[in-house]
Amino acid sequence: MEDRIDFLELYERMFQLLPSGNIQKLMELANDITGVPVLAVDIMYNLLGIAPQVKTGDYYWDYLLEHKGYETDMVVGLYNEGIMQSVNEMEAPYVIDWGEVNRLYPKIQGIIKVNGIVEGYVTMQCTREQITPDRMKAMELIMHTCSLFFKSDSESSMDYTYQKLFIGELMNNRIKTSRQLKLWSNDMGYLPTPPYRIAAISTESTQEKNVLSYIRKSILQFFPYQLAMIQHNILYILQYELSLKQDAEASERQFNHILSKFNAHCGLSNLFYDLLDTSNFQIQAEDALKLGRRPGQKYRIYYYQDYYLPAILTPRIEQMPKSNYLSPVITAIMDYDVRHSTDFLDTLKAYILHLGNTKKTAELLHIHRNTLLYRINKIEELTNSSLEDYETMMHLMISFYMMDKNNSPQD
Repeated sequence: MEDRIDFLELYERMFQLLPSGNIQKLMELANDITGVPVLAVDIMYNLLGIAPQVKTGDYYWDYLLEHKGYETDMVVGLYNEGIMQSVNEMEAPYVIDWGEVNRLYPKIQGIIKVNGIVEGYVTMQCTREQITPDRMKAMELIMHTCSLFFKSDSESSMDYTYQKLFIGELMNNRIKTSRQLKLWSNDMGYLPTPPYRIAAISTESTQEKNVLSYIRKSILQFFPYQLAMIQHNILYILQYELSLKQDAEASERQFNHILSKFNAHCGLSNLFYDLLDTSNFQIQAEDALKLGRRPGQKYRIYYYQDYYLPAILTPRIEQMPKSNYLSPVITAIMDYDVRHSTDFLDTLKAYILHLGNTKKTAELLHIHRNTLLYRINKIEELTNSSLEDYETMMHLMISFYMMDKNNSPQD
């Protein structure tokens, strides 16, 4: 077939296909008109249509033909080569001719969008000589027509759009009363049941919205009850009806595996039981995500219960000069140590961290208990304070904690 395309025929046959056709029939039509292999997949890389239904020698094409979808590791391969991210960076249709996957088999890439949301991909497999302006124009028509056949349970469906509105209102604290919840329940036909938890998920890039959508759908298999939205490059998930069964640990291992594959991180709030508290627990998830993520970590799920102290105190560390939160006992002892070449500050810190347990403190410092008692008495005398006073002890504990956080190179 010549590289020139009869667009009048393409329009007419597409129009005839619309009332009773589907994406598979559209792919057959596209293959017949363009003369090159064409396929369509959803955002999870499940096959929607492929023509011709014969192997071409392209590993990814042939795998889809046989298995009707990609394994997670194959999707990760597309992610590592930047093909998934290109959807957010380039205006379709465009040519993919980079990366190991596409050096031998360049492709014309189309994007299936419904109401501005990426729902899937259309791909033409070409030789370099077959990438022509006519085929680029044909791809534009084909990808737009695909959207007309898309399933009602897509992310752009009315039900899903309504769910995103609901979770958005909850997280922005615009649903404040039980009456408002009841109205939403009536409109949606249901109301999520407790226990609840908020997950906040992000990747390293700000251009990976479709990757976050892939992650959301991937974890449905082990967290089936969820409402989700993507906002400010973060995927927020309201998990509900959480199972406390024994397989929860296995589910979270699978969850962590998927996050690791896509270099993503997740902060998880504590469980809660009142939907009107959603915005408060969203903050927990965001704090856990911010405080938990570290370069090179293998485990990518961070629980707020492990980070509540830094969540409370880190903002003050960032806002206050050290002199405003340090106990005067510490500043006095630091000055005394400098002037007299002593190490009373180390003694004080060990004593505070062991909650005044003289036996454990002496063992840690490798000194006799009587030596420790002498130092403690000397510290109290020098600072005119009592280490048995609750507020003094509390201030010292907070001061040492904030000093450690402030001096930590990872923070």
